[in-house]
Amino acid sequence: MSDLSSFIQARCLDTSAAAKSSSRSHVASHTTATIFPPRVTRGSKNKDRRSRNQSRLASGASTTAFTMVNNGPELVLCSIFEKSRDIGTKVGICVIKHHTGEMILSDYIDSQIYIRTIHKIQVYQPTEILLPNSSLSPVVSKLATIIKFNVDENVRITEMSAKHFNSQDGLTAINEYMIESNKKQLPIEEFMDKTYALNATAAAIYYTKEIISTTSNSCLKRYRSFRIKYEGTENTMLIDPKTIRGLELVENNVAKKGLSFWKFMDTTCTKMGQRSLRNNILQPLTDKTSIDMRLQAVKSLMDKGQLLIGLRTEMKKLQDLDKLFAKLLSVDQAAVKSEYKINYAILLKDSIGITKNLRKLLWQVDLECTLLTEAREVFSHECIDQIEQLISNYINEDCVWASSPLQLENQRCYAVKSGTNGLLDVSRQIYKNVMDEITNEIEELSITHDLIIDHSYDSSHGFFLKVRRQQVGSVFSLSPIFINKVTQKNHLEFNTLKIVKYNARLKEVLSEISIISEEMVNELLDGIVKNISVLFMLSEAVSILDLLCCFAFNSREKNYCFPVFSNQMILQNSRHPVLETLIEGFISNNISNAASDSLQIITGCNMSGKSVYLKQVVLLCIMAQMGCPIPADYAYCKIYTKIHARICNDSMELSTSTFAFEMKEMAYFLDDINSSTLLVLDELGRGSSIGDGFCISLAVAEHLLRKGATVLLSTHFQDIPKILKYKPSVVHLNMLADMKDDNSLQMHYRLSEDLENAIKNPGIKTVQKLFSPTIIEEAYKICEKLQLSRSRCVGGFRNEEDRLHDLQTIRRMKKIFSLVELLENQLVHDDQFSLLSLKSLQDLFVDSFEN
Repeated sequence: MSDLSSFIQARCLDTSAAAKSSSRSHVASHTTATIFPPRVTRGSKNKDRRSRNQSRLASGASTTAFTMVNNGPELVLCSIFEKSRDIGTKVGICVIKHHTGEMILSDYIDSQIYIRTIHKIQVYQPTEILLPNSSLSPVVSKLATIIKFNVDENVRITEMSAKHFNSQDGLTAINEYMIESNKKQLPIEEFMDKTYALNATAAAIYYTKEIISTTSNSCLKRYRSFRIKYEGTENTMLIDPKTIRGLELVENNVAKKGLSFWKFMDTTCTKMGQRSLRNNILQPLTDKTSIDMRLQAVKSLMDKGQLLIGLRTEMKKLQDLDKLFAKLLSVDQAAVKSEYKINYAILLKDSIGITKNLRKLLWQVDLECTLLTEAREVFSHECIDQIEQLISNYINEDCVWASSPLQLENQRCYAVKSGTNGLLDVSRQIYKNVMDEITNEIEELSITHDLIIDHSYDSSHGFFLKVRRQQVGSVFSLSPIFINKVTQKNHLEFNTLKIVKYNARLKEVLSEISIISEEMVNELLDGIVKNISVLFMLSEAVSILDLLCCFAFNSREKNYCFPVFSNQMILQNSRHPVLETLIEGFISNNISNAASDSLQIITGCNMSGKSVYLKQVVLLCIMAQMGCPIPADYAYCKIYTKIHARICNDSMELSTSTFAFEMKEMAYFLDDINSSTLLVLDELGRGSSIGDGFCISLAVAEHLLRKGATVLLSTHFQDIPKILKYKPSVVHLNMLADMKDDNSLQMHYRLSEDLENAIKNPGIKTVQKLFSPTIIEEAYKICEKLQLSRSRCVGGFRNEEDRLHDLQTIRRMKKIFSLVELLENQLVHDDQFSLLSLKSLQDLFVDSFEN
């Protein structure tokens, strides 16, 4: 029996009730229990049945709590403002997340193809997008067109009059809806120059008010405040939407419920942590200090295994705090239905208790990392204890969550402390008396008719009686005193006029108690709202703590290493984070990229692992910049501000890509790259004629060299690396493969700079079993003629002396690049050079340079 059951018994059973027979006392004790419905019990079978019901209800409690917190659809409104006739590309965004009470503003200059705007739409996942009518008529603007072709078909695009996009109205709205205690942290003056974001905000607020005033959807509630945030674009990486889809970062391209990188990484314990993980995958950090702080916290959690286990155990008990606390932002807490307000207060009490357990765990160990210390300080905020005390002033300490209808009614009667209201205490006494009379009546009916009469409770009709069909056979065998007879599978349901009258009286009393109790709970919630900003700080602290615990848990389970950030990328024995868990004996690869080899051209047979390697590089960079250890023996990583990747399906049986489609994608981001961009291109130039594909691919590679970005490019055009090998920042790599005795290919899935043993004519060898020997022989003859012709154009006119001189020049240029990179790397890490170390470095460079 629960603590609440004992608590109710102590208040419901007076001396006269206690003096009754033992069987009568047994019935009365369960009449007011909050774990099982009242029943007349006889024999061990009923005890077993009661035990099963207790287990069933206990397991359903958490589900009911989740349903109450997550009721209604997740409505996300995204208002976007632009000046369609303006030659510039400035954009303002306001996102209102109705389910979490958030308002997020952004104001920035986008690229000519609005990559960042589409990226933000991917991150926020709006259900409706607002655009000014000037963007849609008389001519549809470029931004509106791009949005239309890059959002899900279920997303509604709504046109609004341009007059509602007013910056002054937006500023007024922010001042009105910002939580009072947050105005010091985010002063209104900071929004003054964000005119585009303010325009979008004004429209979003106007439209939200219109919806609430005209809709019958009870899930939409009017907010008195929002959690207002301004989100800049400076400290997060940009990953374009096509890269997000191509790498399956958050969703599987084949099956929506299939494995994605987000699902693979997700070992979070809370909904807040899960959302944080998704956002960090789509927007990794670019600030080295912030990334290092996360890595330090993850290392601390890994070193303290018991702390990690304890934190994860406690966080698994938490509901979605963002949604839970957001309900307090609605006017008069209207987002919480009247009948659930006491349950809601208990959820708040339980959440506060769990966060205090987290605080206790963090105080039990010595913490040196900043993030964990800050989380502990948030959990230790004095307002949290004040909120807990405020709840205890209104709600009984032994009051627990209610899930069944009778539990809920009993809770609404007895959850509020006695003595807080005289009328409430009188109504409770009447409620107890009516419950006792119902119990007496059920017992007397059982004795009079010699039946084991059970009963249940329904919130609409009250108590009704039940008897197993084995006892009476059919409803016609029951006494005429029983009315409203219903035949069920294993039992008969019925009632009596007396029980019906009791139910009517009980309903009146419960209504009186509910009104008084709700007033008391409203007072409680009004008091809690005063510290709402602290509650949201609590939610954010749990979110980042859960994210760090997720990284630490994954790293302990999968033996990851901690990356070090520099101006180059060197990874020893790196693995693909997902495939290494799915493929037994997965082959690791070394990854090296510096200024002296910023453009890497990768060649190899079909299905030799080129695409896997390219995906692996991108995923590891994302993991590292999230502040997560990565699958490698050791890792030096470079911080990128943008990632663009085009990965194809490396299959000789299916290639749906066309040359025109590929070039359209290339044009999509080609002008949006710089020296801090990671660009990955798989099978450049595929899907076109040999001449056209080769020419455009070579031209693109030359263009990328001038941009200075980090580029990994795979191709089957062997002449591209031959032409570009005289460039000092180009390196040619090959996926190893061997020819077996039966003329079939054996893939090693390992990258190498050894080009001497590269398989010649791998395409012909791959398909030679599919065609007759005559066709294959003719293919080899044609290939020889083409190679002879190309050799006259690609370096064939140069003598051996000129060729060796050029190669020596290239090697020296690479050594100069390496020296400059080494010196820059030392400066980044603030290492002090001694004269002796500089002299040693100079001697080493001169010796190697001459040789």
